[in-house]
Amino acid sequence: MLIIARSAVPAGRVATQLRSHLTLLACGAALLLPACSRNGNENGEQGNAAPPAAATAAAPAQPADASLAAQIAEKRRHLVADAVTALQETQRALDLLAGNRPDDAVAALERATGKLDLVLAADPGLALAPVDVRAVVHDVLTTPDAVTAVRRQATAALAAGLVQDARHLLAGLASEDVISVTSLPLATYPAAIRQAGALIHGGRAAEAAAVLQTALATLVVEETIIPLPLVRAEALIDQARPLAEKAQRTPEENGRLQHMIADARLQLQLAQALGYATRPDLDGLLDQLRQIEAATQGQAIAGGGLFDRIKALFTAARGHANARPAT
Repeated sequence: MLIIARSAVPAGRVATQLRSHLTLLACGAALLLPACSRNGNENGEQGNAAPPAAATAAAPAQPADASLAAQIAEKRRHLVADAVTALQETQRALDLLAGNRPDDAVAALERATGKLDLVLAADPGLALAPVDVRAVVHDVLTTPDAVTAVRRQATAALAAGLVQDARHLLAGLASEDVISVTSLPLATYPAAIRQAGALIHGGRAAEAAAVLQTALATLVVEETIIPLPLVRAEALIDQARPLAEKAQRTPEENGRLQHMIADARLQLQLAQALGYATRPDLDGLLDQLRQIEAATQGQAIAGGGLFDRIKALFTAARGHANARPAT
């Protein structure tokens, strides 16, 4: 059984929410749902589209929390306050039109236009003005072997023409944070606001409302995918580094070090099974991890070369995880 969970996280509370969310995962809370069990019967037996049973320990939550919170904070720094106000005034104008208050709607659109003029005056070359940041968490507790088994079932379903069975099988195969940034397209949005104002002045409120609704539908959403297995593996390697470089380790410290390396390997294998990054990325990370493991057998790693190289590989893998296929 794959155990999945999804949650929308307001950006301002992301760290607290993620810690709570992943703690629930670790405890097997009742909120978690078995993925892809579409054809279960009254006895709880799974149909052909159900994935195999799998169990795994929850990965540490805090490193993923910190990574997501830091990236959201960075993106929120770039929100354009005047553009946010312009968006709010647009939505207010729509509400006023629905309430048959065209004069107030015009005033709201004039305020929106003024704010957009300020945005363009401050940065004439700005194409997209960020107005909102949101985070959604998709997580799955499973093993690489279980994911591989589900992928095989989905492939067989597609080969048999059972597209919907394949879709439901694959729907839960994600372990990622998704940060969405919504922006106003400044090449078209200001013109739409002015057009709506002119239509209201001409007594054509319904057409003005349609123009505003179309403008709001043209907001641009850009997503950043943060694969949680990669985040967790990198955090485990960072935790292992001080021990690996320690000259005299106790047997207990050696055990902890090898445990962290084994956990990091499991996370990398899960990332590979879920299809994050590219095969060369994941093969390179696993190979570098093997070198670190071999170098820590009974002695300290001299210098930070191995760890610096794996850090660079993680950076490349995260970039490729966000690459979009050419269209």
